[in-house]
Amino acid sequence: MADSVYKSYDRHLTMALFLVGTGVAFDLTLAGIEALKSCDEAFIETYTNPIEDSKIAILESLIGKPIGRLARTHLESPYLADKAKKADICILASGDPLTATTHITLVMEARQKGVEVRVIHNSSIHSVAPARAGLQMYRFGKTASLVNPRPNYKPTSSLEIIRENLLRNLHTLVLLDTEPQPMEAIAALDMLSGFKEAVVLSRVGHEDEKITWGAVADLKKKDLGRAPFTIIVPAGLHPVEQEFLESLKSG
Repeated sequence: MADSVYKSYDRHLTMALFLVGTGVAFDLTLAGIEALKSCDEAFIETYTNPIEDSKIAILESLIGKPIGRLARTHLESPYLADKAKKADICILASGDPLTATTHITLVMEARQKGVEVRVIHNSSIHSVAPARAGLQMYRFGKTASLVNPRPNYKPTSSLEIIRENLLRNLHTLVLLDTEPQPMEAIAALDMLSGFKEAVVLSRVGHEDEKITWGAVADLKKKDLGRAPFTIIVPAGLHPVEQEFLESLKSG
């Protein structure tokens, strides 16, 4: 591999921990695949974005090794950093690896233990969702998250984030909970019933991607596609944004 464009992923003097982004639709980069082929062990975390077993099986066949499944506790403990002291370890992370606080913490912990860390970036829902909806990136405020209902737990801080963004005429990217299962769009729209409009994005980046825009009350009556979903609550629209969203209705 001396002449390979991936020579930075050749065997090196110390073991390393690789964080490999899977992109929004499990569309890995060539550099990510090369790292997976050359590492000693590969793992994947799917709690932030569940991946079909069939897709993981195809990737395992491509790289020639099994991919272990990680529980959230593995990422929040010294388990992976300790393994990377003795072997090259690849961790597949949904989207772009460093958009999740858990992964940033893992990077810092590994470095504190003297483990080399290499990050292979990929597409993120934070950039792809606004782009697919035709909304201008610089017009987004703080991201909000909606959680699945749990006994005695019903946070309202996300709704306040959306209200604050709207007061500043900023759009809001709304991420939906994936535990214990991906939140359905209808459940999220029920929580967002106090807002006028929304853009519902289903399975962004996949062949069956579906994007629907309209009044929140009207969206509840439509076929919005399949999980996983992402929602955008738009503020006042620029004429170009308005035209793009209108094209979704006719398309």
